[in-house]
Amino acid sequence: MESNNKEHLDQETASDTNSTQPSDEVSALKRDLERAQKEVLYVKAEFENTRKRLLKEQEQAIKFANKNLITELLNIVDHFDRAIQHSKILKSKVDAEVGNFISGVEMSQHEFIQLLSRFGVEFVGQVGEAFDPEKHEALGQKETEEGLVDKVIEVHQKGSRLLGRLVKPAKVIVGKEKNN
Repeated sequence: MESNNKEHLDQETASDTNSTQPSDEVSALKRDLERAQKEVLYVKAEFENTRKRLLKEQEQAIKFANKNLITELLNIVDHFDRAIQHSKILKSKVDAEVGNFISGVEMSQHEFIQLLSRFGVEFVGQVGEAFDPEKHEALGQKETEEGLVDKVIEVHQKGSRLLGRLVKPAKVIVGKEKNN
């Protein structure tokens, strides 16, 4: 009889183990499934963020692809500025042909600036505006009247932005208080 009892107890224990094993396995599988679902969501989110970042970088690359060319063309604008600056004296003193030539140079410069503006170039640095180290490079300071302190009083070279991003700062002289 003892052996029957022992067999019966072994069968009960085995059936208890069998009945708890499937529910433990199901719980473990559910946890694994939840973990896998969370991982899939995480990977999807990472993929979407990477895709958005790459699209943004691609837009920026396309937007500023011609930056090097524009920078080189801006040097030509500087040469036009210098030529026109030096020719102002000649324009009034010489004959009409030289005056017409200088006017042609001025018109060419104007057209060139219009062309650059169509590609997103804007020029910065004008006399009278407040000095801003974000867009001006101070070459020096000069004593000036009170209203022009910390303002641009001379522009030696225009600065420029390409689509809102500074390409070249304006080179300026800034007003400072007179020493009494």
